Amino acid sequence: MLSKAQARAAAYTGLRAAKAARFPFPIEGRIPNFTGAEAAARRLRQLPAYQAARGVKVNPDAPQLPVRAMVLRDGKTLYMPSPRLRGAFVRIRPQRVPPGQERLAASLSHCAEYGEELTVRALAALIEEAHEPPIGLIVVGSVAVAPSGARAGKGEGYADMEYALLQELGLPHVPVVTTVHPAQIVPGIAVDAHDLPVDYVITPTETIATKTRLPKPSRIAWELLEPADLEAMPVLQELRELKWDQLSTPDVLAPGLQVVFVGVNPGRKSAIQGHNFAGPGNHFWRLLYEAGLTPRQLAPHEERELLNYGAGITNIVSRASRGEHELTWEELVQGAISLREKVRRFRPRVVALLGKNVYRAYAGLGPSAAVEWGVQPRPVVEGVVDFVVPNPSSRSTIPYETRLELFRRLRSLFLE
Repeated sequence: MLSKAQARAAAYTGLRAAKAARFPFPIEGRIPNFTGAEAAARRLRQLPAYQAARGVKVNPDAPQLPVRAMVLRDGKTLYMPSPRLRGAFVRIRPQRVPPGQERLAASLSHCAEYGEELTVRALAALIEEAHEPPIGLIVVGSVAVAPSGARAGKGEGYADMEYALLQELGLPHVPVVTTVHPAQIVPGIAVDAHDLPVDYVITPTETIATKTRLPKPSRIAWELLEPADLEAMPVLQELRELKWDQLSTPDVLAPGLQVVFVGVNPGRKSAIQGHNFAGPGNHFWRLLYEAGLTPRQLAPHEERELLNYGAGITNIVSRASRGEHELTWEELVQGAISLREKVRRFRPRVVALLGKNVYRAYAGLGPSAAVEWGVQPRPVVEGVVDFVVPNPSSRSTIPYETRLELFRRLRSLFLE
């Protein structure tokens, strides 16, 4: 089994040895163009899945240009992702392309003249309203591919994310094809869970049905992305804004912390950004700094730095909402079961519960039980101090000075 790096190296070497590599050069670091790309496209035309598709998504790389032009000549709608997901998908309808201009229209440099950009929201509406999938086949480029369906692209994961994005928008699983030169086929490739396998490998002379058993991604692997990735790929940011109520924020936990802060649940802005307490005006990070719990005011995307200061974050309910009022008491009670398990597992010195309802549910009290701010008389988990502080939301009715004083009292526990 080859690593992806080894598979890429073998494919590039094989193409050069076969004298099958063609412009653009160098072939390394890109989806390589190859002699016979046009013949592979013609062979793809024979595939029943291609014939049945009324729309085909094709990657924008050079070796798949013959496929893109063929899609338009065959009267099908072409969907092209923007390179590096910097922009939206481009949809080119065949009726907008004069006969003989299909190759020009399908080129990366001219596609915008013949097509229209689809935002994520427009693409979602298209998928939702269609009686059959608007995209019936997906063609991806590969540097190397194995008979098992495992593939290696350039190494940046765009094909994987494009497929996952369509899944998040509701497109059902559709066949995935790659067109390659035989020199790009290697015996086996080690893959990760988020990688996209292919159902068919098509060369100029052969069609290989992989009958792959490898799973296709069904969601964006948000946990693998950094804030800079979302800035570089606005399409993903648009997706988060559209699907925010199905997203959450990560736990920031480690064994033996001084304090773990427990929020009620992520708000809309936090879910969109994928970071805790990211809502506009939320006072959490300011309170930590001014109370002396951090040496500077951290930004939400720096949340994991809290571990360096002996602090962590979790929520009693993981699903996002516009506010606590959208949660049911049953959700809080159910979330408290998991929260108690986390506390027993990680055993922080103090659990800081951000709101009286958070504590009530955690402690197994009723929704109207009397609770005072500060240290609670009996620990829920033996040996762990429970400390109740107000919610840090800017909409809190508790004066900021009162909340800051409670955060300072919390810090004093660590100085004893």
